[in-house]
Amino acid sequence: MPRQPKPYYRKAQKRWVCTIDGQRVTLGEDKKQAFEKYHALMLDRQSVRAELCTVYELTQCYLDWVQDNRKKVTYDKHKHYLKSFIESIGKTMKPCALKPHHLTTWTNKDSWSSTSRNDAMTIVQRMLNWSVDQGYLSASPLPRIKKPKAKRREIVYTPEQWKQIKSHAIGPLIPLLDFLWATGCRPKEARTLESRHVHDDLVIFPPDESKGETDSRVIFMTPEAQAIIKPLLSERPTGPLFLNSQGNPWTKDSIKCRLTRITEKVGFRVIAYGARHSYATNALIRSVDTVSLSHLMGHKDTRMINNYAHLAQNVDFLRKQAKNASGISATRS
Repeated sequence: MPRQPKPYYRKAQKRWVCTIDGQRVTLGEDKKQAFEKYHALMLDRQSVRAELCTVYELTQCYLDWVQDNRKKVTYDKHKHYLKSFIESIGKTMKPCALKPHHLTTWTNKDSWSSTSRNDAMTIVQRMLNWSVDQGYLSASPLPRIKKPKAKRREIVYTPEQWKQIKSHAIGPLIPLLDFLWATGCRPKEARTLESRHVHDDLVIFPPDESKGETDSRVIFMTPEAQAIIKPLLSERPTGPLFLNSQGNPWTKDSIKCRLTRITEKVGFRVIAYGARHSYATNALIRSVDTVSLSHLMGHKDTRMINNYAHLAQNVDFLRKQAKNASGISATRS
């Protein structure tokens, strides 16, 4: 009959410990608290499992799950931050030893924006919550933590600014920018658009190719948008419609590189998502209702519209709305 593990004191570390399933578990400095923790562990084998695993091991299990169940871009982002986190805390730290200061110290980098810090902390919390759901942990060691506020990307272009941007675009970048401006679609949707997605005046991405992978994504094309892709449909019956000057599909980085050059010429920041933000803002200024706009932009509800509708930047529009709200226009007429 195997001997039952008992707590014992290690003078070198000045800690009470015990050995369970061949691995040493630290119980603490105080003898009474050490024995209380020991008895609690023996009553709850789930707690023993949490004491024996490391944060590093949890991240590896979590990343395996993300790789199998999420898109590659999500996996790459989570892997990037979790690898950096483990480099900061080491591979031997146990979940029970994890404290909020480990996250704040790790993310306190001059090169990281508040949005990056927010994303990094959120991913670590998500990994820990997943570990609870999967039974690796009985509770998250970081159920709450104060995170830096993620900043909104306040980039919207007026029609005049867009003309400036277009004047410095050359070659295959022009139809890509035109399509983004005309449809308000996500840059990735334009980059991955193929002939098989086009159905008359609609672009339809099946659920497994759309954001969220739950519903089909439908893009409604105006005659202007249809005219942009019409010559491409006959030229490229298979594969992405929008190709760069080397005949390769556009990537996120290649678009960013080209727009960075334009930024230097026009004197304001140029990003692909700016066309989408501008589409939402201009639609609201033209009195398109938020429910319709949310469908046009591929959102399930109207909450996300606030992230794109930067009406506060349009002073003339708000002046007009202020008059409408106060009834001044109606009184004078």
